[in-house]
Amino acid sequence: MALKGSARKPRLMGKASSPSEILPWDTMTEKAKLRDSGFLLVVVSHTLNHAYEALMPVLYPLLIAEFGLQYSAVGLLVMAYRLTSGAFQLVMGFMGRFYQRKVLLGLGMMWQAVMNAFLGFSPGFTQMLAARSLAGVGSSPQHPTGSAYIAEAFDSKQLGRALGINNGAASLGRFMAPLAASLLFPVIGWRYTLLAFSGLGLVVGAGFLLIKEPRRPGNWSGASSLRELGRGIRDIFRSRVVVVVMVVETVMAFRVGIGDFLPTYFTEALGMTSVSAGLLFTGFLVVGLPSPYFWGLVSDKLERRIVVMAAMGTAAALWFLLPLVGGSVLLLPLLLVLGFVSQGVGGVIQAFVAEATEPENRDIIFGVYFTLAFTIGSVSPVIFGVLADSYGFQTAFLYVSTVSILAVAAAYYLKE
Repeated sequence: MALKGSARKPRLMGKASSPSEILPWDTMTEKAKLRDSGFLLVVVSHTLNHAYEALMPVLYPLLIAEFGLQYSAVGLLVMAYRLTSGAFQLVMGFMGRFYQRKVLLGLGMMWQAVMNAFLGFSPGFTQMLAARSLAGVGSSPQHPTGSAYIAEAFDSKQLGRALGINNGAASLGRFMAPLAASLLFPVIGWRYTLLAFSGLGLVVGAGFLLIKEPRRPGNWSGASSLRELGRGIRDIFRSRVVVVVMVVETVMAFRVGIGDFLPTYFTEALGMTSVSAGLLFTGFLVVGLPSPYFWGLVSDKLERRIVVMAAMGTAAALWFLLPLVGGSVLLLPLLLVLGFVSQGVGGVIQAFVAEATEPENRDIIFGVYFTLAFTIGSVSPVIFGVLADSYGFQTAFLYVSTVSILAVAAAYYLKE
């Protein structure tokens, strides 16, 4: 296994007709990498990927009103997208071992855009369910393939920041899409709003097909044998570091989606107006925008596991204190700090994954990593909701705090 600090073979970008035209990525400046590696396109597609998902909560009330859907039907739409997206990320991790990543990213983005357009013109629930399921398939290359693409372009001194920017883009998409959709729905209707978003996806997806991608060593290009692939998988899970990373991600996945319950908590438990609850939740989301870059930058300078432990430990304390401060003056500062520490360490973990694996196995390991995150993450909101219904929000937030503490304990073993 290639761990942090190991020597890396030069990675070549594009095709060249003569040796003088070959530009090794390891000798490129960071500015050149940002410009020529396709990094910015990966970031834009990540933003749009999460924007597609984030506009759905704004759309669901309109679907309920127009088609008479029950809440259980909406739950099926949510689960269909999350499950197909999670399951197929593992498949995309395998495919990234054989095919150009830019092709997987581009076709996935375009497929997701087409399925969102199909949703906009679906005549009934069956077609909607099919559209959301197939949209999840289209979104599946984004995380494993995009993260592996970035890991190939940046060294360990830049990787945390690069992945942090990519994760920050997801937060930006989640923040901007509901706002844009809320403004467009009354003007052009929800169907044409989806069509407009789909047009952006088609443009971005097509852009991937026009960029250069680093050539891979011949021994793990598209001609690699399945026997070599199987050997690579065995090598991955023989590493204690990789196994610990998977444990950490599994634990952290039980926290996914909990923040979505905050507006409900503010209105139902604290008696706030919807406007006040919305403003507080907006503050929680906004402070999370620079968080991934900050934690990534810090992790490039310090030990990554210490960064994860510090952020998760602080989050554990704040989730525990949240119901205790109630609607006091302490709520806003607590919420802002919580938003900053709880939304940014994903990129740090991904940087650790990239450093702990050989380049030819990164697509596979990222596929496993994100499959765990998405499939288990689809269950965590259900657990929180059941606890809140049965025992109240204080118990539910205690559950989140406990999971965060377990994540700290697991991250302690992220040692080389």
